[in-house]
Amino acid sequence: MGKNLKRIMATSLTLTTFLTVPALDFNNNSVQASETPAETSTMANTADTLTELNQLKENFTTYLAGTKSLNSDPLLASKINTIHNNASTRLGEFLPSEERGQGLFKDVRLGQDPKNLANSYLYLYQMALAAKTYKDPSQGGNNFYKNEQVINKVIEGLDWLYANYFADQEQGYYGNWYEWEIGAPNHISKILLLLEDEIKIQKPGLIENYVQSMDLYLRNGKDGDIDLTARQHTGANLADIATNRIIQGAVTGDGQRVSKAVANILTVFQTIDPDHIVNGNTDGFYEDGSFIQHHRVAYTGSYGKVLINRIIQTMKILDDSSYNPKEILVPTVKNWLYQGFSPVIFEGYMMEIVKGRAVSRTGTGYQDVNSIVEAMVDLTNYLNEEDSQKLKSHIKYIAQTTKGTINTGSFTSNLAVVQYNNLIADSNVEAKNAIANENHYAFNLMDKTVHLRDSYAFAFARSSDRISKYEYMSGENLMPWFQGDGAYYLYLSGRDQTKSFGAHYFAAMDPYKLPGTTVPIEDRKTIPELYGGKLFYENTNHPLNFFASSVSQNDYVYFPVGTNTYSGGVKLGKYGVTGIQLGDEIGYRDKQKGLLPEDFVVYKNADANKSAFMFDDEIVLLGSGIKDQLGREVISTIDNRMFDTSETSSITGATYDNNKLFNPVNGQYELKWLNFKTDDDTSKVGYYFPEAASINVSTNTVTESLKKIRIPNPDTMTTKNFFTLGLEHGTNPQNAKYAYVILPNFNDEETERYAKNPGVRILSNSEDVHAVEHVSLGLKGFNFFGGNKKSVSNVTSYNPASILVKKDGDIVTIAVSDPTFSLDKMKLEVELPRPAVVEASKGVKASVSSKKTLIHIDSKNSYGKSFEIKLKVNE
Repeated sequence: MGKNLKRIMATSLTLTTFLTVPALDFNNNSVQASETPAETSTMANTADTLTELNQLKENFTTYLAGTKSLNSDPLLASKINTIHNNASTRLGEFLPSEERGQGLFKDVRLGQDPKNLANSYLYLYQMALAAKTYKDPSQGGNNFYKNEQVINKVIEGLDWLYANYFADQEQGYYGNWYEWEIGAPNHISKILLLLEDEIKIQKPGLIENYVQSMDLYLRNGKDGDIDLTARQHTGANLADIATNRIIQGAVTGDGQRVSKAVANILTVFQTIDPDHIVNGNTDGFYEDGSFIQHHRVAYTGSYGKVLINRIIQTMKILDDSSYNPKEILVPTVKNWLYQGFSPVIFEGYMMEIVKGRAVSRTGTGYQDVNSIVEAMVDLTNYLNEEDSQKLKSHIKYIAQTTKGTINTGSFTSNLAVVQYNNLIADSNVEAKNAIANENHYAFNLMDKTVHLRDSYAFAFARSSDRISKYEYMSGENLMPWFQGDGAYYLYLSGRDQTKSFGAHYFAAMDPYKLPGTTVPIEDRKTIPELYGGKLFYENTNHPLNFFASSVSQNDYVYFPVGTNTYSGGVKLGKYGVTGIQLGDEIGYRDKQKGLLPEDFVVYKNADANKSAFMFDDEIVLLGSGIKDQLGREVISTIDNRMFDTSETSSITGATYDNNKLFNPVNGQYELKWLNFKTDDDTSKVGYYFPEAASINVSTNTVTESLKKIRIPNPDTMTTKNFFTLGLEHGTNPQNAKYAYVILPNFNDEETERYAKNPGVRILSNSEDVHAVEHVSLGLKGFNFFGGNKKSVSNVTSYNPASILVKKDGDIVTIAVSDPTFSLDKMKLEVELPRPAVVEASKGVKASVSSKKTLIHIDSKNSYGKSFEIKLKVNE
């Protein structure tokens, strides 16, 4: 193994252990066959190589279709029935040759939309899978196991599609590249695997023709192979392509192809180091648990789940072979699960902040977790006893806390279905969360924050010049404009989260009133509305050459970054502070510079500094410096909680003049506190307002189509109730501000008591500094936005900074991070009586005097990392 791979994987393991896996040099994208005697011998021994490849084929066939013995387990009856029923449906839609015209299946027209071609191959795969999936004849119903008619139809259809729609390279490759490089090959490769013997008898050469054509369609690749420098061949996409190529190598007897694909997939396990970006790739997992796909989109909950399942599938394929680098794959995947996935899953529900454009899809956050649970189940087979038991307990914890259903029918592996059900039924497996129930996660490398408590989870979405404001693409997530501008999601324990969030939430809610956002009042239009129904902006005559999958389309339409650099936060133990200075999309900036076409439409944001201070019982939200350079009206949304029309809501509270809530004509109140709840006891939230302001309070019922947010969604109407709290800053505001405290799970009596004796104090809410103190916790949090020296409550910062100070007896701990990712050095002072340094993070130096501590931090390339210093004081 090359020295770079050794450094990346931080292991002494060498790839000579895996006899046919070549060494990989990440820097030059070349793959070199190892020259070790063991590898040379193995590669030369064709018989051994074929034996290995046969093992891979047997492994994946078992993974997909099970075995006669396994499939006889009653736990699989439902899944196997579904497989055969799906095949029955596809057989009914399969058109005879004289009726085909432009399609192999009824109502699936070919030649224009490549998704229809990929779906045609999917339908053939469903038929092939049934033909290879044993079903006990005594079960009754559809049973196509070893059915020659089905097998013959699949092969005939495979041949027909190849001759008419896949072989012609000039005719092909219309539409999205994904369908040609990943979508269709995913299904084709599995069909070739399952029906290899039959295809070779009935259509000699068809397998080789398909593999050759799939190589030619790999147009973002290099010479018919993966190109690690291509922006499309990264992360989950790379794992998809490499896994397909492993299967293709196995069925064609090409061990070198398998070796190369395994080496390629190992690059996915490289922790992305922003200091040493390899091949221009920023997609993958980062040290802080962040996961990025599409270069700048937080994507753990969509592409991330695809990646982890592809990796597990690869491990299954390579089982019991010398190709399998388990010593690298297993610990890496385990860390991903605990550091990247589990923190963004709350009671079995995947959080919205890590789903990109997938937030507009009708599948629920509970369904998103099914595939991750399957990956967890599969991984238990590769761990030692202690680690396996821990992960099984974690799986059972997810199963017991979810308000959805772990649908094992959606699992790919039959074995995983049986193992999941067995561990759930096993009384020796205790349901236990493998991560702390109470913790704080500063995912600064993807501009997201997650704050977990037993009774709630709080997720805060940021963006910057590093991470996109949102993702729109392919007619999905049509109204995303403010999703990365401090929008937050409060998940309450015990509640069915689909009643509060998901596609229905985004479809029915006002897109200008996402909780936590500050926006100008204007009418923004979706991409299809702006450009005549097109799903993208097109101008190939402009120097930036806009077309569907161009770099310019990515930068300015699909996932634009912002102009702001301040977006980050600090973590100290289980507490945290996060903040963002609002910026514009780069399209607005660049059009002012004359860099974009005249007909390209851009919008400008309002200005604001926004912070969240996250404690135990309360979350404090501050905003300041609110203004608008175009003189528009600006509003901030405190909350916008969705609830079902079947739920009855109630609102109670009191105003600053000690009056209980009444119903003024304009719906505004000078609120001291307010409580909202429904008759579902899991839906109650308190709000405390430490600074008097006119707050809008309203409830309304909204009916919208799911197509409002995603063109491929069904035109299904959804009706939801909303409770909305907001502030009107007026037209052309100048340095407006807000402050409020969210009290998750508080009822009206608890909220009123809190308002009379609040646990927090606002120390500063200026344009330069946000600061909050939690007295009983001994915590002070700060966001310093400016670059000049500023002092608040005995803390002075000479630069932008996020800071937490915790006093516990005579020990004071200070945590600091650079929210701009741009500072080489940081400097701050903390006034403390006779301090002495106990310990400090690497890069932190302190000078102490009798009354204060001067702290210098070497923060170059720290990328939002929290530095800590612990001091002992003598009062």
